[in-house]
Amino acid sequence: MNRFIILIVLFMSAIGSVQAQVPELINDPEFHPDAKAAVDSIYNFNFDGAHAHLASWRDKYPEHPIWMLLEGMEYWWKVLSDLEDTSHDERFVNIMKKVDYQAGRFLHKYPSHADGLIVRTISNGYLARHNANRSNWVTSMRYGRKAMSAHQYLKEKQPNLADLKLAEGLKLYYTAYLPEAYPIVKTISWALPSGNKEKGLQLIGEASEEAIFARGEATYFLGNINYNYEKRYNIAVRKFEELYNKYPNNNYYARILVKSYYKQHRYNKAFMAIEEILNRWKRNKLSHLKVMQEELLTWKGRILEKKNKPERAVEAYKKAFAISSNLPNFSKRSFYTVSGYLAGKLLFSQNKVIEAKSYLKKVGDAEVDNKYRDQSEELLKKIRD
Repeated sequence: MNRFIILIVLFMSAIGSVQAQVPELINDPEFHPDAKAAVDSIYNFNFDGAHAHLASWRDKYPEHPIWMLLEGMEYWWKVLSDLEDTSHDERFVNIMKKVDYQAGRFLHKYPSHADGLIVRTISNGYLARHNANRSNWVTSMRYGRKAMSAHQYLKEKQPNLADLKLAEGLKLYYTAYLPEAYPIVKTISWALPSGNKEKGLQLIGEASEEAIFARGEATYFLGNINYNYEKRYNIAVRKFEELYNKYPNNNYYARILVKSYYKQHRYNKAFMAIEEILNRWKRNKLSHLKVMQEELLTWKGRILEKKNKPERAVEAYKKAFAISSNLPNFSKRSFYTVSGYLAGKLLFSQNKVIEAKSYLKKVGDAEVDNKYRDQSEELLKKIRD
């Protein structure tokens, strides 16, 4: 009998020891500063720095699924830096599927573990967003449902977790916005959970301040929602400036900032930003320079055209088009058609017809279905007639 009791005690001690080996890091205040610094490093393309911030934690808890999630987050920026290059898609999807699988195994071993649930939520959220970017809507919805299922379970367990506020805020905002914006959605709005745009934006704002993993994404969505849906352009631009200042080596945020300046007719601000960004990218040999040049030189050409400097504008367009022509999937790239059409149009207005036709024909043969390809074909027809 005494031996049996001793065995029970040893067994219970072993269980306690195993559970103690993998604590809920999301609830460990000592983990928060290192995790935030690591995520900030990833968003600023300092991947070695991210690993350094978490090295001691990884050595201590090697089986934790968070480490592969961070690898997937790194790879996400490779995909997002050039959405028209699909060569990284398979690798990214495989990483995030493996992250989800690891989270599942982890949760089987440690049921209801907050870290396992948040890793599963984030990995499936990335897969949902990636498939949405590729217009794979059914697949996107499938991953979105899986993410929300883990999110809902974690919310019931820890309702005040800061990282959950982004998903909750997006859900509240869009379930209120979509029936207003799209009448067809309004007919089935009774089947949707009740939404609240202002409450949703408040929660996203709180996530941008408090979350560990979701701060950057929350700030981005605040800018995106205010720019595209709420038409609060000043708020949106401040958020994009915040992202650029915090993550100055992130090419995606730099391009969004320039675009937002241009769309607000802040041409001088946009022009100065373009010059500063491109010079710094070259000087520091930062990643994705060609993608930056393709887009920012196109914006530069448009600004110069607005300032009635057509000769300089056409040179910017031609440089952008040449760079775009050497990037992956060039005939499917939006800025390939934009810069090519605008170069051809300006050249035609300068009576450089042969050169204009060369650009317009290339754009007309592009595989992008947009207005610039259509306008190139129309202008070519006009030249021939």
